[in-house]
Amino acid sequence: MTLAIDDFETVRGAYRRASVRRIAAILIISLCLCVLMVLDFTTGPSGMALSDVWRGLLAGPQGEDRMTATILWQLRLPQTLMGCLVGACLGLAGLQMQTILSNPLASPFTLGFSAAAGFGAALAIMFGALVPLPPYLAVPVAAFAMTLIACSLVYFMARFRGATPEILVLGGIAVLFLFQSAQALLQFLASPEVLQQIVFWLFGSLLRASWTGVTICSLILAACIPFVIRTTWALTALRLGDANARSLGLSVQRLRRETFLIVALLTAAAVCFVGTIGFVGLIAPHAARTLAGDDHRFSLPLAALMGAIILVGASVLGKIISPAAAIPVGIITAVAGVPILFAVISRRGKRSTS
Repeated sequence: MTLAIDDFETVRGAYRRASVRRIAAILIISLCLCVLMVLDFTTGPSGMALSDVWRGLLAGPQGEDRMTATILWQLRLPQTLMGCLVGACLGLAGLQMQTILSNPLASPFTLGFSAAAGFGAALAIMFGALVPLPPYLAVPVAAFAMTLIACSLVYFMARFRGATPEILVLGGIAVLFLFQSAQALLQFLASPEVLQQIVFWLFGSLLRASWTGVTICSLILAACIPFVIRTTWALTALRLGDANARSLGLSVQRLRRETFLIVALLTAAAVCFVGTIGFVGLIAPHAARTLAGDDHRFSLPLAALMGAIILVGASVLGKIISPAAAIPVGIITAVAGVPILFAVISRRGKRSTS
């Protein structure tokens, strides 16, 4: 009996220490994000000293220095905040998708949602004159709608054939090829001027960020967070396997379908205003699990923070490499994501052979 009590105290002490380490990781990553946001404010074609940024933030959008106020509040602040929101959405969506599919290589980009958004944007760019919406709203609305349509296709397939990881993955791959081919057809038919606009949107850039986009994206993220919090324990249990999750009273297929809808909503909110952003939804979850393990109470907020850090860091790097014309963040994340993807595949291969 004494041994059992001692073992229990040992386990509880180890769990407390692990929890403290995970909370410390969240605080440190949050501090790193704040530092990167300040760097993003100070970098750009016109440059800006840290003291000028601080005074501009305190003075507000109607400050006496009109040039600083305009650059900071109308250009850099929306871009930085949009980078944080988009990265958080993609990080959360990626971790949830990898959990429900039990696939470390799953992400909103690899399963067709981003391709659907790209097709919707290309459609709006080509035929936007026929839509009774201003151009700055027609493209994001079309991208958002196509992402939800892609999700609906996979959702109904999973509903009738069973929401197993295999069905969801195969459905996502089918959606990926469908919308990529449709997107390629529009590019083939587009005029050179329209094709240039489509290609620039597909690069994924924070330069088109606005306060309207920041507001809508933040509202969608805020609406999804309660569901994410409610399913934290269920997603953690799902990492133990379907059989163990069912033994704990979970409806596994229902959880997969509901989480898939939330993933689609987060992805649509993320890409509809800034374009296609690859690899963030793949890299951020792996970084979060490295720091926090499979406990989703800690890995979910860490995935959101890591996604924000990756995207804001890409923005800073793009402006440092090319100050006159910032390199789109989608290009930076894709280039940086390839070696990380190879590392993930290599580590998985070592685990399977050991």
